[in-house]
Order: sequence, then structure tokens, then C-alpha cells
Amino acid sequence: MQGLFFATAGSLSAQGVLRGLSLTVDVGVLRPDNYAANFYNGSPTNVNTLNRILYSETYGNQIWNNLTTQDLIGSSVANYNQITVAEYGDMYYKLALQLGMGFRYDYENSNWAWNTRFDYAKLHAQGAVLLNSGHGTAYLTNQNRYVVCPTAGVEERIYIDLGVIRKFKSYHGIDFELTLGGNLNNTKVESSDISIGGVTYSILDIWGGNSPSSYVASYEYINQGGIGYGGYASAAVGFTLPIGTAMWLAYTFHYNKVNLQGYESFAMHHAVNLNVAINNFSFF
Repeated sequence: MQGLFFATAGSLSAQGVLRGLSLTVDVGVLRPDNYAANFYNGSPTNVNTLNRILYSETYGNQIWNNLTTQDLIGSSVANYNQITVAEYGDMYYKLALQLGMGFRYDYENSNWAWNTRFDYAKLHAQGAVLLNSGHGTAYLTNQNRYVVCPTAGVEERIYIDLGVIRKFKSYHGIDFELTLGGNLNNTKVESSDISIGGVTYSILDIWGGNSPSSYVASYEYINQGGIGYGGYASAAVGFTLPIGTAMWLAYTFHYNKVNLQGYESFAMHHAVNLNVAINNFSFF
């Protein structure tokens, strides 16, 4: 992902070809694969489960009373132990703003270069859990059959890319670049919440796998993410001006593993970026 470069006159040829070391920055949009978003849906197979809250001494009666008061559940649901989950649903990530910086080195009299990039994005996952209300429904309709409970998760991701660049100079004002490389990434889970009857509860496990109660101590939250790895490919198109400014629009395809417990499979992630290099160091 190579970008808009501001370089000293000595580092450019007459055609505006970059040479030497450049410091780059970028801004773009990240579209992660939705597979890992289900880390936040509260399923019993997840590390953070809805059941731990729903059927707990600390929160169970509160949830049941709130749903009963609002007439969201019927009289057939006599206590919190009789609340049942109809569907956990599939969650998805919203498009995320991605910001980054890095370095690239362009070899003199060559169509080859290399780069390293550090990108940051805060991801928001959302979806919904359906609780059975116990209300009767009209024929061929699900009206009032379920209590819709929005779910949400927030995480931070850092991508570290190291790649080799092949440049294609067209001499018609438009340049092309292809990049192949490897990736390390780090994920930090910030929150995992569910809203039940208008009240939001955190389902992050801070009770050592137990349900919260008067005799279970809570612990300081420890990040549930970690380091993953994979590879990437990037294609960029842009132009270089004689004054040493180049603008590139790049598409990047990552195929990597994100370290979220139970969702560590390799998946595809996509980003579109406008990349900017602030300087070119001719003394390299």
C-alpha cells in the first residue's frame, strides 16, 4: 500500500520516480471478515456466554423483573430460569476507519521496492439475540413471540505488514504497483455487551467461568485477544508529479488468522486506502 509521497528533488528522476527511503501514512476503510464477529454473540460455546448473566443470582431476577414489568415476556415464564434463548444469530462487523504509517524503500534504477506498515482500526461488531417471550402469537406470524436483544462487541486491531513491491511505470501519468508480503496482527477485546429490555449488561467473563453471585469474586478483566499471522496482497494505482508528490489508491487483501478464542481460523479481510508519504530521505 504505497501512497502520496513528498520527496526531495534529489530523490526523483525527471519522470518523478521515487528512490530511497520514504515515510508514509495512510487512511482508509477496513472490511473484516464476519466469522470472528460471532465471538461476541453470547453463545454457550463462547468464552463469554449470555447464560452466565441470564441465569445468575446477581442478574437473573433483575432481568426477569424488567422483562415482566414491560410485558415483554408472558406469565408462562415464571422465573429467570425459564427464560430461553430462541436464536443467538450471526453478528457482523461494521466498516471501520483504518489509520496507519510506515516506511518504503525504492531501489535506484529498479522497479522493485519494499515496505513495512503499521495500521490501526477499532472494530464494532453488532447483532441480536432472540429470547422466547412465552406470548401467544397470531396464526402464521411471529409478532411478540420473541424479545429482541441487541448485542455488540468492540475490539482494537493492529496490523503489521512487511512486503515486496513491484512497480510498473506507464509514462502516461498513471503508475501501478503490486505488493506481496506477510502480516502479524494483534487483537485487543474491549467490550462484549447485550441489551435486555433496554438495560445493557457486559458478558465479558470476569468470574473465572462461573456465574456472578454473592459468593463468586470478580477479577480484573484480562484481554481475550492476542497475536495472529498471515499474508497479504495489494494493488495500487496512482500518479507521480515532477515536484515529488505521488498519490495512490490501494486495495489490500489480507488472508490471516485473528486470535480470538474459538474463532482462530484463517479468513479474508479487505481494505481500501489512500496512502501518503511525508518525506523521502535521499541520504539513504
